[in-house]
Amino acid sequence: MAPETTAIENRLLLLKIRFAEKTTTQLTALLAALASKQGARVTATEVEDLYQLLHRLSGSAGTFGYHQLGQQAMLLADTIKPTTHATTPTTTPIVDADFLYSLQQLLLLLQQNDTPSAPEVTHPQAAIKNKTQILIIGQELSQLVTALTPYGFTINHCEQPITNCNQCWHYADIIIAPAHQLTTTVAWNNTQAQQHQQQAADILCIGTQDTFSARYALASKGAKGLFTLPVDIAKLAERIEQIGQERRTAYTSKILLLDDDQELAEHYRLVLTAAGKDVKVMHSPEHLLTVLSEFSPDIVLLDVHIPPYSGITLARMIRFEPKWLSLPIVYLSSEQDRDQQIMALAQGADDFITKPISDQQLVNSVHALCYRARTLAKLLSCDSLTGLLNHSHIKQALDHEYARIQRYGHSTTIAILDLDHFKQVNDQHGHAAGDLVIKAFAHLLKQRLRYTDHIGRYGGEEFVAVLPNCDLTQAQPMFNAVCRHFSRLSFHGRKGEFNVTVSIGLAQLNHFPLAEHALKAADQALYQRKHQGRNGVTCFTPKDAN
Repeated sequence: MAPETTAIENRLLLLKIRFAEKTTTQLTALLAALASKQGARVTATEVEDLYQLLHRLSGSAGTFGYHQLGQQAMLLADTIKPTTHATTPTTTPIVDADFLYSLQQLLLLLQQNDTPSAPEVTHPQAAIKNKTQILIIGQELSQLVTALTPYGFTINHCEQPITNCNQCWHYADIIIAPAHQLTTTVAWNNTQAQQHQQQAADILCIGTQDTFSARYALASKGAKGLFTLPVDIAKLAERIEQIGQERRTAYTSKILLLDDDQELAEHYRLVLTAAGKDVKVMHSPEHLLTVLSEFSPDIVLLDVHIPPYSGITLARMIRFEPKWLSLPIVYLSSEQDRDQQIMALAQGADDFITKPISDQQLVNSVHALCYRARTLAKLLSCDSLTGLLNHSHIKQALDHEYARIQRYGHSTTIAILDLDHFKQVNDQHGHAAGDLVIKAFAHLLKQRLRYTDHIGRYGGEEFVAVLPNCDLTQAQPMFNAVCRHFSRLSFHGRKGEFNVTVSIGLAQLNHFPLAEHALKAADQALYQRKHQGRNGVTCFTPKDAN
């Protein structure tokens, strides 16, 4: 077992022990206090405190393995719920012998599970990679290695039958295999994934038949795509990038969790962190708006009851700000009444996860919600042809990065990239070929630049990239490689095969009083590159401003 997995299991076990100790103390104190009031009326405050404890146990006990305790606490909470809004002493005594006996049973259920075992841990995913890892199987597909290399994918090629090889796993994201080898490839892929405790790779097939029956047969065996010979490399690269983006998006989600139950919130944090999520926990909402602005989560998990606050009211308050109107808010609560859930959802949230929830169910639910949120956000912020940030959002990214360098003082490079003689491509080979060139360049940029870089389509054949923590001496060789590899890509149009080059202008954001000035400087450097022969990189220097 991996050391990090053991460490997480130990921390989860300590949380379970803390939960048991804390709950034992609370129930013991509650029994002692209520025993003195047996047969007497209780105040509305006392009823509310009792209800809040039972409500919390109904939602959290199952998470720590005390499922029967949680079920019994829920029944008792439902029994006294009608009296929780009373403003005068209850007319019927709640504290009677039967009720005290029921509370004592809760304590016994807790003590019966006095030998805690570590909860199940969802194994962490492999470290998030910028470059998509590809495994190509079979000697017959060796030409794909050469064709795909300029895009920046990390490629491993296994020429022999995959069942004879134990050295080719390398945490592959995508396996490209001949269609006739799909069955053995799937079996080998699943075995390797289990052994390495990783997500299984997605499989793309190369075949000779493109019929409904052929596609259906491949889909039934788990394939994610079919490309027929001769392979259209640009379209294959596009599909690879789509799958790579899906995999990266799934495991880089940022989650803000607001729950006043500290042990339960920490349990959720550990489980979700082990599944590759970036989780920030809050136990009280006073600084919620500040944290939202600084953390910028993909989704918010919010308990409905955070005494003295209401999660429903907090969700409505978040929507006051226009920039959070599309932020998914998901209630995480032990509320079982479907009418109450629907009523809560109508107040500004998007979904409802009912406690208790198993660790794997939590991971799966959050995974699906984050993926949906990222997909919707991408539709709003990205260019439809390339999947890069659109004009307005790349400018927002530039302004945001400029604000960061004012605060932290690091170096950031801005680049403007323009495809050379692109009008000739459209005129000679058609706009469909031109679109293919633009998409291919976008995919190459995603692979050749870093995952933390911001890349956008500024307009037409012009692109902008913002590279945080990167000065000109680091950026220039990176973009020289972009020029070199892009010029090697071959495209097919109406007049046959052709190549395209790119010109790039760079400027360092730190050297200018405004982000817009840096953008103009990079554009000026691009202009110089065009006059110097295109197909290369020019850096802006202060003398160029004269």
